[in-house]
Amino acid sequence: MSEASTSDTSTTDSVSLNEASERLGVHYMTAYRYIRTGRLAAEKRGGQWYVRLEDLAEVQTGRTTQTKRSDILPSRVEERLLASDENGTFQILEDAMAAGASADEIYLDLLVPALTNIGQRWHDGELEIAEEHVATATAIRVISRVGNRIGSRRGRSRGTIVLASVAQDHHLLPTAMMKDLLGSRGFEVSDLGANTPALSIASLAASKPDLVAIGISATTEGAEVATIDTILEIRAILPTIPIVVGGSAFKDEESIRELGDCIPSTSARHALEIFDRLHGEQRAN
Repeated sequence: MSEASTSDTSTTDSVSLNEASERLGVHYMTAYRYIRTGRLAAEKRGGQWYVRLEDLAEVQTGRTTQTKRSDILPSRVEERLLASDENGTFQILEDAMAAGASADEIYLDLLVPALTNIGQRWHDGELEIAEEHVATATAIRVISRVGNRIGSRRGRSRGTIVLASVAQDHHLLPTAMMKDLLGSRGFEVSDLGANTPALSIASLAASKPDLVAIGISATTEGAEVATIDTILEIRAILPTIPIVVGGSAFKDEESIRELGDCIPSTSARHALEIFDRLHGEQRAN
């Protein structure tokens, strides 16, 4: 008798993943996807997955077949990102979208908390820099796929917003996520990405006739000088255009105000509210 058979007969409260898939009437890989995305609880023993009969019964009766938004946690996203599991991460987010989650919820309630915790764990020495880089690289690929699913809102454009991270800030994710969120709100977005020279931001913004605002992100410690230079460069070309500044490089709203003529943003949600308000004010004028 094989080791797998012995395990199946000796463990009366659980079955192998192969048997679980048969009982569910789904392909083995579908059942495995349930495990990977958290829809089906399982444990690995001797190189094989086993499912408790109690957990299997929940799926069989339909109580967990359809993912609930409340069941989708940032910790699951974090786990898959650290495992460099692009497909698994995307499947979790896709399940959330199928359950009715908005673009804001996908990015701000799932991805951002997961990435923030990964960054904090690296800062505290719990994770190696390689692990943090793997998770970030995986997130970049996942965001590209999620962005294609979200798409831009149809209809008349609400105007253009230019986004960029300041010089010497090599983080792509903040502006990439903001681009998708603003696109879902009907804005045209030009995202210059990471480590952008101040003159490049100012020059591109000046070329946009329907410019609503410029969004500047700074997440690297010590980015104050680069941010001040960016604000001054923009102001030399565009003296009145709103400049929204935010990012984890700044401790609070007051520290951003001290940088110069800009509008401080304390979070991604706050930034979205500011851009919506600026559009409204522009239309009113």
